[in-house]
Amino acid sequence: MRVYIGSDHRGFSLKNKLVSDLAMRKDISDSPLEVIDLGPKTLDPSDDYNDSAIAVSKAILNSETHPCLGILICGSAIGISIQANRFKGIRAAVCTDMETAESSRFHNNANILCLSADYLARAKDPLENEKTYEDIFAIVEKFLSTPFSNEERHLRRIKRLDKEV
Repeated sequence: MRVYIGSDHRGFSLKNKLVSDLAMRKDISDSPLEVIDLGPKTLDPSDDYNDSAIAVSKAILNSETHPCLGILICGSAIGISIQANRFKGIRAAVCTDMETAESSRFHNNANILCLSADYLARAKDPLENEKTYEDIFAIVEKFLSTPFSNEERHLRRIKRLDKEV
């Protein structure tokens, strides 16, 4: 499986850690994992999330390697998901836990996982436990390892996503 990954400046550190750790994990999916880092390669505080979302979306749509998925990371995960979802055939899902990661793949055949660099690693309520990097990596693993159900009702709904409204 090929995985394209990109971020903006706020997701830069998390992206680099995931690229490194995913490259060492060959057991996440049924096929060997090939991680393609689409940048940024250097930290630029003035970069735009749009650039990485466009690069990862186009890479997935133009890839001759299947299966292929993407991971995008920005501060909130919202802007990067909105940009990615502008492309016909892209289903970018903001996931905050293993359940949403699994559901996004199993029910919606999401092909890009969008992660929040700012909010996943800190709890809103100071009494709650913060998500650790291990928790974030578990979300990524769940997304990458969950197959699409191929159920007729889900296929029908996904087909409608790319129709003009």
